[in-house]
Amino acid sequence: LVLEMLASLQEDGEPDLLVELITLFLQETSARLADLAGEPTDAPSTARVAHSIKGSAGNLGASGLQALAARLETAAQEGQVGDTLRTLVADVDAEFRRVERHLRDVRASRLAA
Repeated sequence: LVLEMLASLQEDGEPDLLVELITLFLQETSARLADLAGEPTDAPSTARVAHSIKGSAGNLGASGLQALAARLETAAQEGQVGDTLRTLVADVDAEFRRVERHLRDVRASRLAA
């Protein structure tokens, strides 16, 4: 529904807005998740990255990813570390991979049109 709304903002003769938004989201979120790879022990940094992912996911209607990023942000803000953050980071990453596959399909179909 959000993707349809964004697509409706497309102006004739302009670069495909939805393709650009998807591309930016995929690049930035991949980079943010790479920042969380390994040992997420810096809770303030983890909270900031999770907050960014949460907002970006919400902008594209990826509500599952948004919710998981919100859980990660809250856990980091509460100072949780170790297994809790590692598990939440893994959950966010797995959901991003699912969203990524869908968005890549959407982008490919728009580029082929």
